[in-house]
Amino acid sequence: MTPASNTDAVLKIDNLALHFLGQDSIVEALKGITMEIAAGEVVGVVGESGSGKSVTALNTLRLLPRTKTRIPHGTVSVLGRDVMTLNEAELQKVRGGDVSMIFQEPMTALNPVLRVREQMFDVILRHQTISPADAEKLSLKLLSDMKIQDAERVFNAYPHELSGGMRQRVMIAMAFSCQPKLIVADEPTTALDVTVQAQILNLLRERARATKTAVMLITHDLAVVAQLCDRVYVMYKGKIVEQGLTRDVIGKPQHAYTRALLNALPEGKKPKSRLETVAASMIEGQAAVAAPVAQRTTVQAGFKLYGRATPLFEAVGATVRYPKKYNLLGRAISYQTAVNQVNLSLYEGQTLAIVGESGCGKTSFANSIVGLVPLASGELRYKGKNLRDHDELTRREVQIVFQDPQSSLDPRWPIWRIMTEPLTVGKRPSRNELRETAAGLCEMVGLDPNAIDRLPHEFSGGQRQRIAIGRALSVHPRLLLLDEPTSALDVSVQAQILNLLLDLQEKYQLSYLFISHNVAVVRHIADHVAVMYMGQVVESGESEQVLTRPTHEYTRTLMDAVPTLERAFAA
Repeated sequence: MTPASNTDAVLKIDNLALHFLGQDSIVEALKGITMEIAAGEVVGVVGESGSGKSVTALNTLRLLPRTKTRIPHGTVSVLGRDVMTLNEAELQKVRGGDVSMIFQEPMTALNPVLRVREQMFDVILRHQTISPADAEKLSLKLLSDMKIQDAERVFNAYPHELSGGMRQRVMIAMAFSCQPKLIVADEPTTALDVTVQAQILNLLRERARATKTAVMLITHDLAVVAQLCDRVYVMYKGKIVEQGLTRDVIGKPQHAYTRALLNALPEGKKPKSRLETVAASMIEGQAAVAAPVAQRTTVQAGFKLYGRATPLFEAVGATVRYPKKYNLLGRAISYQTAVNQVNLSLYEGQTLAIVGESGCGKTSFANSIVGLVPLASGELRYKGKNLRDHDELTRREVQIVFQDPQSSLDPRWPIWRIMTEPLTVGKRPSRNELRETAAGLCEMVGLDPNAIDRLPHEFSGGQRQRIAIGRALSVHPRLLLLDEPTSALDVSVQAQILNLLLDLQEKYQLSYLFISHNVAVVRHIADHVAVMYMGQVVESGESEQVLTRPTHEYTRTLMDAVPTLERAFAA
């Protein structure tokens, strides 16, 4: 598809500059960008965190704080109307009506105190003249279109009762609810497993073609761009450095920065090898690649090495159930089984990855290991003993890094306090001791030790993930549970985090239980893979065997749905 002309562009951004106003400085977020999207066209916008992708998306609907932003020049037009000149009432009609947005964070984008029913009704009834009964029928159909099997249960659920992938599907359903002319999708597949991602992407493309809906797809997944997008814009430091047909830009990149992004992908690289990472600056259009971190041969004090004669961790018939219905006395009378008779083993210094659909029980299983949800039956053994029989000191050796670093870090605390909080359980170290420990943890995970007084919002997504990893390492764990640790990261930062995890594993013989829907990442980091489906492990084995020669039908379906650059350009 050719680029939009001035007459048929649904979205037209012309020479737009945008500045953020700080107390003592001005940050140039956008530096004269120009882009167009035609009706029925799917256009990708890629680049690292901080490149200006989300700022561009939010400014399309004027969702940025007006007292903190300034636009020196440029225009943004939707369906021929300059959104910069619209008043608030006019903007309300555009938002959700002509233009819908799928926000990046499914964990925080939905209102936690309202059921999905109320949130969908709010959007539909605001922009359409239909009865509540018809709004309910439409909502249930939209949820079913998102491949949600139990649409009625999700419709009546609160957001916290749904997995990240389910919440993302609700967001996408809401975006489609009022038949918009433009959908701005900011990382719409971040929390989705590959099978649902393939379904949603196909739906996006089909709806765009059928209804002539324009789609701006902001993503860090270059394979998704190659599979879905007609054209692509590559952004770097507030500028568009390369643009064109997707096949040309991704298949034959001209700019050094685009080439550096592609080189950071784990796809096609030797497992557990060091990935290239794009440096923070570009010099004369040439991408610098970060030098490998020197390997340590010593083990830091507090970390001990154990043998591999017996598994470090075992799950034996592990089952997790959640209450589904209650009687008048508030007692559960029926349950939903999230994890069903799971048996797994993990040895010292190795990585076991768990993959599977959203809602298959991956996160519930991880949460049961650290005691956040109870087992209904079965055992979780650590060093041969039932985990519940271990004392608090031993249980410290099992730590978790949550999926969303934005919401898992206290926004009011400086990072020295966040990273050392586990050390204060049952103890009272001095403030100076904690600050000194935090500085050491920052060095361990590749952060500036002088930044320990900053708050979480002052860091990028990748840096926040490093903070979360440092916090988990503060009590010298042997087993680290990593729940989608790279799902919200661009490819360069993803490479940095994977390199960090492999470095830490080599230095301290850490064992990882790695939950991810990114098969390329799993192939790169995992020794063994377990595939979960509807709460059960349907296949497990060495990574190479499971991912390249799967024996179970579900695993084969999973592998067939994985977007790859090779597959996209072979089509």
